[in-house]
Amino acid sequence: MCSSKVRPTIDELYALLKNTTIPTILVEGKDDIVFYRRIENDLEDIGIDMLPAGNKWTVLELRERIKSEPINAPIAFVVDKDLWVYFGCNEDLSDVITTDGYSIENDIFIDGEILSLMSNDEIDRFNEELRKFLHWYALTLARSQKGMDVSFRETPHKVLNDSEFYQTAIQLSAEEQYPEEFFEMIHGQYGKLLRGKSLFSLIVRQLSHPDRRTKFGVNQLMEVGAARKGERYAMIRDKIRQAITPP
Repeated sequence: MCSSKVRPTIDELYALLKNTTIPTILVEGKDDIVFYRRIENDLEDIGIDMLPAGNKWTVLELRERIKSEPINAPIAFVVDKDLWVYFGCNEDLSDVITTDGYSIENDIFIDGEILSLMSNDEIDRFNEELRKFLHWYALTLARSQKGMDVSFRETPHKVLNDSEFYQTAIQLSAEEQYPEEFFEMIHGQYGKLLRGKSLFSLIVRQLSHPDRRTKFGVNQLMEVGAARKGERYAMIRDKIRQAITPP
């Protein structure tokens, strides 16, 4: 994994790839290093290198650059679905590997059975906060898709702990209707559809509570989930192998 703190440019990343013969996996960033390091170990037989590009759009820009200016090293491209998980993607990205859910965190959450770490009381509190947060999230995301200047990336801490912010944010305008079907869709599959960082923040609120003897942060949860190497982990690992060693 690249360790530089300064995000490299497209030209710098392309030059790096052009000068290597090592099979390289272009991923978004370093937040998911635990997940990708395990895949790197699993594919040790083909000697891959994971390269964080910085974000999704840099990965996709590099893909276009390599298509127009081919290089010798085998390259695979891996990105989170993000909003594609709701609205789909209009481009042909058949050569791009994507998560099953919104992000790597979502895939890890489902594969790792993270809720099993909670007590019954913690699950009850989690579900209560989840529903309240999703009431805000679904409305804010729907507004964002209509071009309104709102952010659905606010932290659960902000949304749940700032009552004035929450009440103002969920207030409907005169002719506005709440997106009930959208809310129900996300709530019914929150493990897959809720933004991964928001989901993990909601979980950590329970698993890092001051009264808890064993506490878990995001990195620990990523480790637990990735270590279980579930169905979604295997899907990404196997697609990477196929992309790097085609028949």
